[in-house]
Amino acid sequence: MKYRFLFLLIAWMVLCGILHAQSLEEDEKPLLTLACISDIHTERSLIDCANLEDIALRGSFVRTIAKLKKDEKIDVMLLGGDCTSDATIPVANWQQVRKLIARYTRMAFPSSASTPVLYVTGNHDYEVANWDNIPKPYNAGDYYTFPMKDDIGELSENDAFYEEADNGDLGTMNLLAAYHYVINGFDFVILNCGKNFFKSAWDYVYSEESVQWVADKLAEIYADNPNKTVFFALHVPFSDSNSIREPSKGIASSPGEKLLKKTLSKYPNLIMLYGHDHGGDKAYTRRKTSQRVTRYDMNGNVIATTDETHVDGATQDPENDQEEEVQPTESQWYIRSEASGEYLGFNPRNLGMVTETNVVKVEVMDESTAAFALCVSGSGSEANGNYVISSSSGRFSANANKYPTYFFKVTKKDDTGIVAEKVSRLEKGETYVIVAENAKDRSLLYALTSEGYPATNSNRLVGLSVVPTDGKITLDASQINALWTLEEAVTETAQPSFFSAFMGSMRYYYNTIDPGDMPVETPNIVQALMV
Repeated sequence: MKYRFLFLLIAWMVLCGILHAQSLEEDEKPLLTLACISDIHTERSLIDCANLEDIALRGSFVRTIAKLKKDEKIDVMLLGGDCTSDATIPVANWQQVRKLIARYTRMAFPSSASTPVLYVTGNHDYEVANWDNIPKPYNAGDYYTFPMKDDIGELSENDAFYEEADNGDLGTMNLLAAYHYVINGFDFVILNCGKNFFKSAWDYVYSEESVQWVADKLAEIYADNPNKTVFFALHVPFSDSNSIREPSKGIASSPGEKLLKKTLSKYPNLIMLYGHDHGGDKAYTRRKTSQRVTRYDMNGNVIATTDETHVDGATQDPENDQEEEVQPTESQWYIRSEASGEYLGFNPRNLGMVTETNVVKVEVMDESTAAFALCVSGSGSEANGNYVISSSSGRFSANANKYPTYFFKVTKKDDTGIVAEKVSRLEKGETYVIVAENAKDRSLLYALTSEGYPATNSNRLVGLSVVPTDGKITLDASQINALWTLEEAVTETAQPSFFSAFMGSMRYYYNTIDPGDMPVETPNIVQALMV
């Protein structure tokens, strides 16, 4: 059976605070209605109270629940993490917060007889116990023993994965790192922020063991029916997600991250839902839901264009319904040296020149500064990572980390010299000077050249120190080894696979509508997601 899912924004509060909802056509009856709410971020002023009866939740969350009750008939609710913000509070206060969340979410359902609410542990949920210090006095990410066990049922041993987290002088703490429920015939697989986040809310690394459990569980689920739709939820997204504030807001490069993307890419009918990334103007959906939907192919690469399986939703902001030119988050090129005619790539030892065409993926790191990251394919140095960086010595090599790289388009080249101007868009057939920040001293800039270091191409490439003036670089006419021409890469198109979608937030921050940090109890923008 082919399932049809519509991604609809149910909450859209801008300035006037009015909640806008889309509804299905009267003759359409969904097989499942899933309400997704993320990043409630109940603030310290609301929960750090001497009297437990004074503890309250954000008004935006309470009103969203009321709107759900009024306008929707939901079957399942998913809370995407960060129910609380970073504040050291007594365990009794946190338990009261948990009771309030359970009380209100249960009210959103058509009947009190069935109120299945799934909880994803976010990075800040652990912090409420002890502000990122260990030992932790209690597990502030425990929403299973209450209320999930009461509302959905006890997890079997086969459907729960626990991992031990270091808890200092208190020994270890047992955390529910991943779990699986079947609700109304649909599979929900959840990956919680686990032992790494328990130690530090800023360590965006899921353990390889927990990801492996997810991989095994998905293989088990899909063994019976490879075409079934499965919901997979976690708090932190992939770093290449569409409209992400910056790559650092995504899962850090790690064995777990690589295994997770490789796993999900096997399943075209998998829907990944995430929260966490709700800062800045890019975070909230302005016109179309698909702004924050990312489609991947079966190689784990982002599909830049939409197809029949990924269609933009209806307009969300009619007054400002203007089609905007969106720069792809990544593109693929052959980068050819004008001096040697060879291509940028890997040789057996490190970054170097190769005679055959070699794909270089150019990822957008920061649109506001026109910063990119260059990821080079090859077979030589993947063990050390494959991003182009300007090392501490100013030479260029491969590294697991991304460093800002800039493209300066050549606008003049004659006997008097070479002039190149910084650009934010790349064009095939054009010639560029490729400049990177030095890994040790970010104030120093070096241009990539095709000259090997030392005199052979076996060990890194030489960097040329440059100083831009008014967004332009001037080189001597002889320095053509710093010139690179972009040729469009010809790659085999992989089949579409899973897609991810942002669940929205009960509190967007640091944007032009809500310019402040988190502690605004009545924000102007609130968004949730209906599936």
